[in-house]
Amino acid sequence: MFGKKKGLVAGEDQMKLDFKRTLFVGFAFMGIMCFWEVYDYIMPLILQRVFGMTYTEYGVIMALDNMLAIFLLPFFGHLSDKRNSKMGRRTTFILWGTILAVAFMICMAVVEHVEYGLVTKINMDDPSAVYDYVIQYGSNWSGDEKASMDAFVAGWQNADIQTWFNGLKDGTIKELTVEQNGIYNDTFLTPFYETQRLIAAQVRGENVGLLVAFIIMLLAVLVAMASYRSPAIALMPDVTPKPLRSQANALITFMGGAGGLVSIIIYTVYNALAPERYSASHIWLFVTLGAIMLIMLIAFMSVVRENKFVQMRYDEEKRWSVVDEEEVHCNEPLGKEKRVSLFLILGTVFMWFMGWNAIKSHLTTYATTILKFDDSFVSIINILNGAGGAIALLPVAILAAKFGRKKTILMGVIIAVCAFIPCIFLNDSMHPVGLQIGFTICFLVAGFGLVIINVNTLPMVTELAKGSNVGQYTGYYYVASMTAQAITPIIGGAILDNTSDDQKGLLFVYGICCIAVAFVTMFFTKHGDNRPERKKKVIEYFGEEE
Repeated sequence: MFGKKKGLVAGEDQMKLDFKRTLFVGFAFMGIMCFWEVYDYIMPLILQRVFGMTYTEYGVIMALDNMLAIFLLPFFGHLSDKRNSKMGRRTTFILWGTILAVAFMICMAVVEHVEYGLVTKINMDDPSAVYDYVIQYGSNWSGDEKASMDAFVAGWQNADIQTWFNGLKDGTIKELTVEQNGIYNDTFLTPFYETQRLIAAQVRGENVGLLVAFIIMLLAVLVAMASYRSPAIALMPDVTPKPLRSQANALITFMGGAGGLVSIIIYTVYNALAPERYSASHIWLFVTLGAIMLIMLIAFMSVVRENKFVQMRYDEEKRWSVVDEEEVHCNEPLGKEKRVSLFLILGTVFMWFMGWNAIKSHLTTYATTILKFDDSFVSIINILNGAGGAIALLPVAILAAKFGRKKTILMGVIIAVCAFIPCIFLNDSMHPVGLQIGFTICFLVAGFGLVIINVNTLPMVTELAKGSNVGQYTGYYYVASMTAQAITPIIGGAILDNTSDDQKGLLFVYGICCIAVAFVTMFFTKHGDNRPERKKKVIEYFGEEE
């Protein structure tokens, strides 16, 4: 498939991407996405079930990484621009950032394990105390919710408390309920979930020191991850000529998706081995994640020679007479039109992430609490979404090369909006199988739109950068995306906290409106695009060697 010769090959009339070199550089991003996939999936559950937080409360915590990133990503990107070492400008940050992130993550997991033990002690040792919480929680219910609560309490009263409680934990609650009351519906378990949260909230209040320790360790993890994210992403444009950066970013995104898929498999297996919702802490999940991140770091350090790869890029540009005008005039600021385009591109990034992450950051709890999906099914949605995104990368590279980045991004926005509209009307009154299939298809299609936008927006930003400040411009990109991700989980949580179950679809209305604004900002962007080239064979989008 790929030939013998390394580097860009002098074909008939075009440059080609060095597939192998880009793949090697992608190991760093692969490790980053391994972490974030697990973090986005499991952290809401930890904060809600172990620390007893509401949607809004854990939305604030989930926004912490994005708040920090607003300041840290440009800082570390600029810092790496100025660094000059034997390992290169970016590699030092990737090495030590990964090591520190793993170390702090394990410390955070230990604190969570201790907190979980205190919550479990109430659950396991005193089921009658749990019953008291059930009564407390149900006192404010009315209508159908009250009927569900009454059935819940009746079942508890009519059975041996320990047997009933064990049924709640091991999944046999449905059989117990039907046997004792002759009824069962999907909202029946809601009192149990909320009861568990109330118990966890009380434990949190009685052990504030553990919460403080958890937050400190969490902040340390987030700072360590931020320290090498911009350098890792900036390494791609460092080693890739500008005309090929959309294709290179597609491959880097593929590597990130592969990392995310690895993590999805990890927590899916974890859920299979510990199917009870409150049966184990997550310490071994984090230990496994840390080990995989270190393996990917070792792979990166073994094959990447940053200074050599950067020099290869310069040689290739010279061979093809591709002159980076921005680098030649590196002391000149951007002209007015390019500066406006930069702001519009960053605005597109901001609004896209405002819409997407409002939904993604609450996916786990929305799907399990509102739509009544099992945790394991949410894992399946994520697996399919990751796999679909990986499959989409090749057609996305083709679209970008044929139509240009701007038009391709506009297509992606339209696809995402159309995919999310049906989600407004999906609810747990529908047939469970149809609901699961419909919701999954919507997320698969929206994920395709996500890939289209993500693959092309970063290259549009770096297209306007100079060779000496790619890391800084990469930081600008992440300021836009992380600012959105700092704000939008809180807004999404507030929407969920302040709407009834039949109005939760407003979360998707909000997301769609934000994504629609991204279409407008991209529509008026004039710079940062790539010129469509001649029609190519499919294999040429990722390059070939002789």
